Amino acid sequence: MRIFEGLERSGREILSSLLGKILTVQKINLPDLRVALTREKVRKILLVRNYQGMGDLLCATPVISSLKSQFPDASIHFLANTFNQAAIKNNPGLAKVWAWDERRKADPRQWLFFRKSLKQERFDLALVLSGNALSLTAILLADLSGARWVVGYDTTYYGQSWGTRLYSCEIPYPPVTREIDKYAGLVEGLGIACSNRFPEFFVPKGAASDAEVFWKKEFPSNSRPVVGMFLGGKVDRPDRIWPPENFAFVARELVEKCGCAVLAITPPSSPRAPAHKREATFWMDESVHLREFQKAYGKQFPVFCDANLGRVGAILQKLNLFICPDGGMMHLAAALRVPTLTLFFGTNPDIWHPPVPTSQYIQAPGNDPGKLNAATVAKAAEAFLPTSQPL
Repeated sequence: MRIFEGLERSGREILSSLLGKILTVQKINLPDLRVALTREKVRKILLVRNYQGMGDLLCATPVISSLKSQFPDASIHFLANTFNQAAIKNNPGLAKVWAWDERRKADPRQWLFFRKSLKQERFDLALVLSGNALSLTAILLADLSGARWVVGYDTTYYGQSWGTRLYSCEIPYPPVTREIDKYAGLVEGLGIACSNRFPEFFVPKGAASDAEVFWKKEFPSNSRPVVGMFLGGKVDRPDRIWPPENFAFVARELVEKCGCAVLAITPPSSPRAPAHKREATFWMDESVHLREFQKAYGKQFPVFCDANLGRVGAILQKLNLFICPDGGMMHLAAALRVPTLTLFFGTNPDIWHPPVPTSQYIQAPGNDPGKLNAATVAKAAEAFLPTSQPL
């Protein structure tokens, strides 16, 4: 395995070296670029983040509003991927969203399409948004756009020398911990203010209407607080999954002590779907957690199951409390300012927990999901809910 990893790294190094000689990337030092961005008219900007998931992309959304504030007349495009584009699809700061299909990354026709289509836009600036990981594909797509300036973080921070050959200018990597600050630091390195540190997501009107129909059907009295629980997570990542029976315990405690209602939120499923088949932003085999929760809870309860991220967001906005493991749904709830209690297991909350007042978290002892006591979570959840008479 290590031999193959070494060959892959060598291949990328050779590729970046070769393309660095072929592609004509205009070089400029950072002080001169900062001056140029203040003196020259910036008409079009391309942001590139064509890899990783929804949560990672939501961490990058403050960049959009910051650039729009600095360049109000500029047309901002975003190159995402087919799985995470839903996180920014309705962002009013974007003129267009491009979707890269990672499953077709070896198909030369996709590369040729993006090269031709992006070059027609005549971008002034292309920014490669790198946080905890670096993508050579993202850099190459930024280069192929033909943008006047292609900019990203100094790639030596990631142990690569790609930026020296493929960037117009490299921004020093900032001394920050939180993921959301890493994206903001890129535009701040260009001398552009990015005071916003909150993720942003915009629910389309149609999705809000659909959510209202569902809500009136399941909660017609509208008198009880509703707690949503996300029963998802990749089944091959047990280090980030809390046992469904623990969620069931918390649900029973909150219903009995706080008189609330419970809404299970789960990704769509298909009995014929192969393992890890993706539908929109979710993995279809995540639904196994719902079946286990149903067995443990032993009562009827409403279930919201939808692949449309806009409708999921609209439902989250109606909750009094949302309980979820660390992941994309945490970032979505934070972007919508939904009261949220996040359960952290194998990830570091200092890096990933969004700096939003409505969001709090509990970290499992030793990062072990099995060591996070369900009674502890129930007690923390009670603090979010209004005092009421139990049913």
